[in-house]
Amino acid sequence: MKKSIIYGFALGFVSAMPALADSVDGYDHTHMMRGYGADGYGMFLGPVFMLVLLAALIVGIVALIRWMAPETRHSGTVGNNALDALNLRLANGDIDAKEYADRKKLMLG
Repeated sequence: MKKSIIYGFALGFVSAMPALADSVDGYDHTHMMRGYGADGYGMFLGPVFMLVLLAALIVGIVALIRWMAPETRHSGTVGNNALDALNLRLANGDIDAKEYADRKKLMLG
C-alpha cells in the first residue's frame, strides 16, 4: 500500500513536469524556435513530410515481408509438375510403360 502511494506521487510529479518547466518562460513557446521562425512553412511541410514518412514506412514493410517470404516459382503449365513426377516414376522403374501411358492420357485429357 505504501509503495503504491509513493508510485502515485512519483507518477503525478513526472506527468506535471512539462507544465512546471513551461511556466518559467510563459506559454508563448518562442524558446522552441530559438528566434529562427517557421514563416508558415511548417503548416505545409509538416503533413507533406508525414506522408513521405508514412509511404517510406509502408514500402519498407512490404520490402521486408517480400524479402523474408520464401520464393515460390510457378511453372508455365499447370500440369507440368504432375507430368514431371510421372516421368520420374517411369524412369525409376516404379511404374511400367502401360501404366505410364494410362496415367499420362488421364492427365492430359
